[in-house]
Order: sequence, then structure tokens, then C-alpha cells
Amino acid sequence: MQGMGSLRLGSRTVMYTAETLPKGKNRVMGTIQIMTGFMHIGFGIVLTTLTNVYTSVFVISEIPFLGGVSFIISGCLSIGAEKSPTECAVKGSQTMNVISAIFALLGIVAFIVDLNLNGLYRSSFDYYSYLVLLAGNGISIVLLIFTILEFCIAVATANFWCRATRLSSNEAMLIVPSATRVDLAVPLADLPQPPSYAELATPEV
Repeated sequence: MQGMGSLRLGSRTVMYTAETLPKGKNRVMGTIQIMTGFMHIGFGIVLTTLTNVYTSVFVISEIPFLGGVSFIISGCLSIGAEKSPTECAVKGSQTMNVISAIFALLGIVAFIVDLNLNGLYRSSFDYYSYLVLLAGNGISIVLLIFTILEFCIAVATANFWCRATRLSSNEAMLIVPSATRVDLAVPLADLPQPPSYAELATPEV
């Protein structure tokens, strides 16, 4: 098969093809996870200052901080597992991405609840409170979009590492050029040699 080699995960060997995962894809997804984690922490602090007007289940449950740290760790482990795909690094990345997916799912539910609780304008609100309510809803919508993105990335990454650690001899897996050993050399003695010109020019008797 073209591009076949072996990816060693500790004591395990998993087959892969070069076309399975483009080089640097885990690095890009890990970077997005880290960025999403910092956004959760930063906007979570902003939402905390608005809780006197903006009711936020997302902040009360401390998802922006616990989830943000989880996203950052998942992104770092994903990048590290691509650079050095040892069995420990791959399993650590897989576990943290599962945890991040859980936090992301809880965050999505919390954002939906927050938007429902704060979606209606109350006549008792003054202009300042109305602006705070709009700001809180705007931040929640932005974080909701990134949380959905984080959930998709975490699930996809965890699923990929789960497939990568299976002991299946006929399954194609990740290529990491900096950490893999590809044995494509074929001894010349095993290749059939073409007939020489003298043999072709001499007619058989």
C-alpha cells in the first residue's frame, strides 16, 4: 500500500497512511482549544462583574474557569501528542478531550438557560441595566459559538486517539513525520531485474 508505515505508541504499533490526517491538523485544533479556553476564562471574569443584573448559570456553576482550564490542557496535550506520540501522551490527550467535551456540553446547556433567563426585557430595568443585559447576552452568544466548536473538536480528537490506540492490523491511522519510522526501502535483490540489451538482441535457437 502506498505510504504505509508504522506509528509506535509505546509497546503498541498502529498502521497508518499518509493521507489519513494532514500534517499539523492536531496542532491547529489544539491551538483553537487553547484560544477557546482563554476566551472562557476572560469572558467568564467579565460576566462575573455583571451578575448583579445578568443572571448567569454559566458563571454560577464555574464552567468558564473549570472548562477553560480543561480546554487549555486538552489543547496542550493534543499538540504534545502530535510532536511525541507516546502511549502516555496519546492516552492523556484522549482523556482530557473527553473531559473537555463534557464541560463543553454543560456549557452549551448553561448558555441556553442564560439566554432564556435574560432574553426578555423587564420594565423595571433602567437604561444601564438594559445595556448590561445586552452585553451579557452578546458575550453568551459568542461563547456559545466557541463552546460548540470546542465540543466538536474535543469529540473528534478523542475519537481519533481512540481509533489510533486500537490493535487493528488493517486500520489506517495518524502520520507524524517527526516521530514516526517509515520502512519503505525494498532490497534491490528482491526486485526482478529487467533483461539486458544483449539478451534481447540475441535470438533464441
